[in-house]
Amino acid sequence: MILGKVSDFLIKHQRLLTYLSIFAALMLLMRLVYDLLTYLSIFAALMLLTHLVYDAWIDHDNPTILVTLVVILVLCTVASYLNRRQHILSHFILESAKLINVYAVDLDYRFIAVNKNDIRLMEEVFHFTPKIGDFPMNYLDSEEAARLKVSVDRAKKGETFTFMDTIKTGDKTLYWQNMYSPIYNNRQKVIGVFCFVLDVTEQRVHELEIQKIAYEDVLTRVHNRRYIELAFEECLMRKEERITVIISDLDEFKEANDTFGHATGDKILIEFGDILTKIMPESAVIARLGGDEFAVLLPGVSENQAEFLIKLVQAEMTLKDVGVTASLGVYTDSYQSHKNFVDFCAIADKKMYENKSQKGERR
Repeated sequence: MILGKVSDFLIKHQRLLTYLSIFAALMLLMRLVYDLLTYLSIFAALMLLTHLVYDAWIDHDNPTILVTLVVILVLCTVASYLNRRQHILSHFILESAKLINVYAVDLDYRFIAVNKNDIRLMEEVFHFTPKIGDFPMNYLDSEEAARLKVSVDRAKKGETFTFMDTIKTGDKTLYWQNMYSPIYNNRQKVIGVFCFVLDVTEQRVHELEIQKIAYEDVLTRVHNRRYIELAFEECLMRKEERITVIISDLDEFKEANDTFGHATGDKILIEFGDILTKIMPESAVIARLGGDEFAVLLPGVSENQAEFLIKLVQAEMTLKDVGVTASLGVYTDSYQSHKNFVDFCAIADKKMYENKSQKGERR
């Protein structure tokens, strides 16, 4: 009974339903939809258009075909709506993250997606505005371009990974946490690479400040014992063939400190730390071990080269008229010696006192 009424209704209004179905199908055709239902809707629309021209193809007394096509179009419309919601949600997530910069490139390294934050970041740091289809390597220096290519190539192989990147821009140093991840299609084939860039400069600067407090001598601003010990361990792990340690202390420092006061003593220590920093190579690790005792770690430097550096330090102290002199001893050996930092210091310290004794004899 009910089916009969429904059938009568469909027969009576099938032309109206046909027009509505065609309208829905055309609306779907105006959008780029990628699933199977889209193709079914196209097929349904073509069948309905054919029905308008060749009315005899559909039996007016049996609207089964019309009902089937209407159902397909309804399903397609619902699927299109859900797909549209998904795209809107993805766009919202992409653009609403205030701290995360997101971009994506295809297998040819060209931009296929860039959010507003990343556009702003690229403009501020690399001085170009990324656009869909652009080749970013054209705007980066050779080092940055090579690093980007290596990261994208790694993700193209199916790997998801993160790393910290240090960017020098003018007088600023930026720290970015990067995450690269492959983009897959429905067949699980990599079609591009996503990159999420989180600016962690503030956090990293705070961490470095904490490290500075932990590993820096408060008075002289050179490193402390803990830091130079860790640096020495790294030399052993790197299997350095030449590891040189210089030990020094200031002659008659205690007398100067007692006579002129702690302020003068502190000034002498600071000046000596500055002299070591000025003379020693950039690869050197300079540390105050305590009191007026300093140590210098020189990876890859020979004992003869270290002796020359010692002469430069003593000459600089004479030139600046620090008020005291310094005695220094040096020891060089390989990681294969199986000696630790304390062993190196003990041998260098012994040589330092030998030099101090010779200095006293000359006086």
